[in-house]
Amino acid sequence: MKKSLIALAVASAFVAPVAMADVTVYGQANASFGSVNDGSNSVMKVSSDTSRLGFKGSEDLGNGTSAIFQIESLILLDGGTSTLAGRNSYVGLSNAAMGTVVAGRNDSPYKTATRGLDVFPDTIADNRNMMGVAASVNAFDGRNANSLTYTSPAMSNVTIAAGYVALNEAKPTNTAVSLAAMYAAGPISAAAAYESHTLDTVAAGAKESAFKIGGGYTMEQFTVNAVYEKTSDSNMTKNDHSALYLAGKFNVSATDAVKAAYTSAGKVGGAANTEATQISVGYDHMLSKRTTVYALYTSVSNKSAAMYGLSSNSTGGIANSTGVDKDPNAFVVGMKHSF
Repeated sequence: MKKSLIALAVASAFVAPVAMADVTVYGQANASFGSVNDGSNSVMKVSSDTSRLGFKGSEDLGNGTSAIFQIESLILLDGGTSTLAGRNSYVGLSNAAMGTVVAGRNDSPYKTATRGLDVFPDTIADNRNMMGVAASVNAFDGRNANSLTYTSPAMSNVTIAAGYVALNEAKPTNTAVSLAAMYAAGPISAAAAYESHTLDTVAAGAKESAFKIGGGYTMEQFTVNAVYEKTSDSNMTKNDHSALYLAGKFNVSATDAVKAAYTSAGKVGGAANTEATQISVGYDHMLSKRTTVYALYTSVSNKSAAMYGLSSNSTGGIANSTGVDKDPNAFVVGMKHSF
């Protein structure tokens, strides 16, 4: 009896705090199987497509203000090492009239502005192999540690977001500033975003920046999206380039949809034959509101001095093709369950 009481007391010590807190457990299990060609060789792979597990919650502090937190981890369903708190993980304050401010690891406003326009998110056909690409290790469509982010409440259907990032806390001059304005009303969405990086660890006075605009329109069963991006840099490797993304989705029925996307990357630093294009097509079938099975084909065409790969947001993706003028491609089928 004494052992049972002690065990019950110990269990209660762990369970009670969780039961008292306003905590939500959520996540996504997403895996695919298929053929991936790096431009030279094909391999059959099982891939984890940005599967994740998260905990988030809030505490009412009164006067319309709440303390909020989120801890989200990357889960690799196909093996390898999962990353605790490697995705958006932060603590902050939220007020319905004033907005939300969080500190920790978070998606940049630049990234958030147009992520919802990608019709193949978190798969090997994700457009971030060509969009948001930077000369440094700090991609513009990034998730940054040491970040402080403010998001306003919607005002006349417009939301403003601003972020500051200490890219290297040992080097105070290595920082990033990210800004975005997002509009959503009925069938129309639009966004504009700007981000700049100061990177003295790369070279003295080195800077890079990016600007993009995007929008989407839904009419009954059909959705069209577009994003245009222009990056620039100074005192680095001159990776200035532009990128364009066009996508469409047609709901064949309440449970089925076909979709297609086209992405192009322009000349890098004005160099000849550094352009590339990507074409993706896919089919989704919803088994329920939370479970979808899908099939997709994606193919990158690199010019003679380009070597773009397939999105690493899938573990089956490849950062680069095996060499310039190679054409990586993939055909996969997968299943996604959200909870």
